[in-house]
Amino acid sequence: MTESNTPTDVKRNAKAQAAANKGNARAQAAADKAYRKASRPWFKKKRFLLPLIILIVVIITIASNSGKKDTSATSAPGTSASSPAAPSGTAAQLQALAAAKGYLISGIGFSQASLTKQLTSSAGNGFAEADAQWAVDNAGADWNGQALKAAKGYLTSGMGFSQASLTKQLTAVAGNQFTEAQAADAVANSGADWNAEAVKAAKGYMSSGMGFSRQSLIGQLTSAAGNQFNEAQAGYAADQVGLK
Repeated sequence: MTESNTPTDVKRNAKAQAAANKGNARAQAAADKAYRKASRPWFKKKRFLLPLIILIVVIITIASNSGKKDTSATSAPGTSASSPAAPSGTAAQLQALAAAKGYLISGIGFSQASLTKQLTSSAGNGFAEADAQWAVDNAGADWNGQALKAAKGYLTSGMGFSQASLTKQLTAVAGNQFTEAQAADAVANSGADWNAEAVKAAKGYMSSGMGFSRQSLIGQLTSAAGNQFNEAQAGYAADQVGLK
């Protein structure tokens, strides 16, 4: 005899069938996901993707550093090639050049004329005129700079120079023999305080023992044969040494 299913049994069976179907659907979805993951190309898989990115970064870094080395390596010859070549001359010329450079870095301040004179003088180096001239031409001197050195040397001597007397000393044949333009540039850039220079000169005269009045001191400071200060500078100096 066939057993009939009660409504409760039918309901229970339906639930069981639904659960089974749901489980089968989940299993199928999981299987599909696993298949897709397994079928994914190797370069899209996470365990390959991160190492691949790291490898690419390393390759780019190495290439970049290599490019920098190549650039520095290729630029080095250009740098050395652009350096000025040392002048080639005879043994006497090169010796004269060494002497000339020594004078130029001494801080005294040499003009072209005074340097040539020093190199050729019997009381100096005694080089032949031609060798001395070659040395002066190849010394690479900044003559304006040399004039400025000489000017500053006179200003620190304590003697007291005016603009006019300093220019005269720099250009004199018995002095430094700079050109008028070189001397003017040196005086303009010397940073001198001309009032202070006038006071230095006035103090020198006052301590000489000769005896100066205000009038005679100002006359000496302004004289063309003396210091060549202007009247205002000389008057200031006389005030500062107590002659009022």
